[in-house]
Amino acid sequence: MPTKPITLSVFFPVFNEEENLRTTVLQTKETLDQSPFISQYEIIVVDDGSSDLSASIARRLSREYDGIRLVSHPHNMGYGAALKTGIAAARMDYVFFTDADLQFDIVELHALLAHAGAYPVVIGYRSPRRDPFLRLVNAWGWNLLNRVFFGLRVRDIDCAFKLFKTSLIQELQLKSKGAMISAEALIRLTRQHIEIKQVPVSHLPRRAGNPTGAKLSVIFKAFNEMVQLYRGDLGLTTHKEALRFMAVGVVNTLLDLTIYVLLTRATSVFDQHLVAAKFFSFLAGTISSLILNRSWTFGIEGRVTLGEVLRFYSTVSVSIVVNVLLMNVLVSRGVYDLAALIFTTGLTFAVNFTLSKFWVFKQKTASEGQNLALTS
Repeated sequence: MPTKPITLSVFFPVFNEEENLRTTVLQTKETLDQSPFISQYEIIVVDDGSSDLSASIARRLSREYDGIRLVSHPHNMGYGAALKTGIAAARMDYVFFTDADLQFDIVELHALLAHAGAYPVVIGYRSPRRDPFLRLVNAWGWNLLNRVFFGLRVRDIDCAFKLFKTSLIQELQLKSKGAMISAEALIRLTRQHIEIKQVPVSHLPRRAGNPTGAKLSVIFKAFNEMVQLYRGDLGLTTHKEALRFMAVGVVNTLLDLTIYVLLTRATSVFDQHLVAAKFFSFLAGTISSLILNRSWTFGIEGRVTLGEVLRFYSTVSVSIVVNVLLMNVLVSRGVYDLAALIFTTGLTFAVNFTLSKFWVFKQKTASEGQNLALTS
């Protein structure tokens, strides 16, 4: 429980919620009036270009009651834009947002406020979540993607029941304009080592209005924003390097095969010397791998050193030995050959990538350490 009552901004991102809005706002006002955790509050309705009477209802409420404000977008700009507008409009020490569709019991805001003194960020997770099966599957996949690509470990990323210290959330340079915004905010906060408290909250069936989160346009926009953020400043360096390492592997395999076919089919020199043809095609592939991984995957500049070449070919040798020996062991133990091949390929990739990142191209690690030392 906070050591003293806090000031709180509550806002609702709204798009075509005329059937729910008045009830939502008045229930919220009643809850805030009775809360022992709050000394002062404001309620903000962010109308995201609604085509129904949502803006008119909010305007009427602002005239009838003190502490209620309307902020309107000239046209529909998306959920993320509405959240950013609400965050920017907040004037109190803490800011809380939830949806206006009555799928949450606003009284449970007290469960979040009870932790405001100990945590700068308190978020709800739906327990249980009352959505159709397909939306549950989509949510599980969305959470998994954010965990894999950004390391975000949150039970319910998009639960619209979140409390932030206002100064903290307003300082974030959020880039998302769509459904990726909640994930982006939490990712940026966790990268700052901000502790996040997660609290279970009830999830109620929608009473009226139509949800927009399952629209294909919303989903595609969210995935596009995820890709852009991953390619930008939020992508984990090791993940990016692994993907590039994999792409280089595909390119070099194709190069190896192409040169082998050309040597054995387009010339008469190697038609009786297949092993020699394979040696030269394999050598070309490894040289390409050395150059591409050095410059593109791991970002090493300058000339290739003899030490790098020796370490690189040592790693290639280790990878071949691991691949052959492991495949032989698995098959001899009765493992299905294709299953053994998949497992062996995956393990060989992991060994090759790890050695390449931390041993072959170790200059990059050293330079990063220098940069960190200079900026710390």
